[in-house]
Amino acid sequence: MRAIKTTIVCLIIGFLNYSCGQITKNSQDNTIQLNGKTYTLKEVEPSSNKTEPKIIFHKIDDTQRNMVMCYQPIPSDWKYLDKLDEDGAYIKGNNNVRVLMPRNNLFVYSQLPGYNQMMAEVGHQIKPLKSAEQLVKEELTPLFSKDGINLLKQYHLPKLKAYDENYDEMMFTSVPQQKSFEVLATEWGDNKGNRLLLIIRQYISYTQEACNWGYMVNMLDAPKTYFETAKSNYIYSLENTKYNPQWRYACYMEDAKKAAQAGKLHQQRMANLRAEGQRIIERGKAHSAMVDVNHKRFMDSHLERQTVSTGGANYQVDAGSNVYWINSNGEYIPTNDFNFDPNLDPNLNNQTWTKGNIKN
Repeated sequence: MRAIKTTIVCLIIGFLNYSCGQITKNSQDNTIQLNGKTYTLKEVEPSSNKTEPKIIFHKIDDTQRNMVMCYQPIPSDWKYLDKLDEDGAYIKGNNNVRVLMPRNNLFVYSQLPGYNQMMAEVGHQIKPLKSAEQLVKEELTPLFSKDGINLLKQYHLPKLKAYDENYDEMMFTSVPQQKSFEVLATEWGDNKGNRLLLIIRQYISYTQEACNWGYMVNMLDAPKTYFETAKSNYIYSLENTKYNPQWRYACYMEDAKKAAQAGKLHQQRMANLRAEGQRIIERGKAHSAMVDVNHKRFMDSHLERQTVSTGGANYQVDAGSNVYWINSNGEYIPTNDFNFDPNLDPNLNNQTWTKGNIKN
C-alpha cells in the first residue's frame, strides 16, 4: 500500500488542511436513546460465534467544551487510535482498513476591488470557485497519477448531501447567504490492489461581497478484497452520525457572540470599501484610459498603514480615515464622522472604545 500512503502524505501537504477542534473517544459501557431506538455506546469484541462485526455507536467527546459532540456508528472491529498514525489515520480495522482524520479547506473570492487583498492580509486563502468535478480533474488526478494511482470511478452521494444541508440549518449565520452543497465520492486504485475512497463534501455560500467556499474531505483506504465492505460501512457512518443537540446549541451561541463582536467592524470596513470601489467604477465609465491608474491608487491606499495612539499604546491601522476608535483587544472602527461614538451604540455593548490620536 506504499503508493497509496505516499499519495495521502502529498494530499495532506498540498491539497488539504487539518480540520479544527479536538475529539476523543469514550469507551465506557453506556446506551443512548435516539429516534426511539437504543444504541450501544462502547467498543466490544465480536464474540467467537459471530462471523460479522456489528455496528456500534461510539461517543465522541469535545474536550474543548467538555461535552459530548456526537455518536458515530462504526463496525465493532474498527478501533480508535490513541494518536494519529504517520498518514493521519485515526481509526483502524482488521485487514488493514484505515479511516483518516477529516480535513477542511476554505477559500474566498470576490469581484469587489480590494476585497481579495484585504482577506489575504488576514490569512484567508484566495481562490476562484471550482466544482467538485473540477477539483478531481484539475488537482487530484495530476497529483495521484505521479504515484501510479488512477481514478476508477466517481459518483454523487445524495443522502450525505442532504445530511450536510440539514446540519447547516442549525448553524449561525450573521448575514443572509445563498448556500449550496455537493458531495462527490471518488475511488482510486494502484496496480498492487490497494484502494482509496476520497469523498469531497463541498459547500458554497454567496454574500453581497464574495463567494465563500470550501470542502471537507473524508478518506478511507483498504486492500481491494475488503474495500467494498469497508466503503459501505464508512459511508453509512458518515450518513448516520448523531450530533448532540446541546453541543450544536453551544456552538451556535459561540458563533453568534463572535459575529456580534466582529459584525460592526466588518460592516464599517465593507461600507468604506464598496463606496470607494463604486467611485472608481463611475470614474472609469467616463475616463476609461484612467481606470488602471485609479485602481492602482485605490489599492495602494488600502495597503498603506498609519499609527494611532490611545495614550498607553500604539496601533497600526489602515490609512484613510479621520477618526479611529480602538477597544482593549486592539480592534478598531475607522470613520470620517467626528460625531460618531461607538460607546453609545447598543450593538457594541460590553466593550469600551477609546478615541485614538493619529500620529503623523
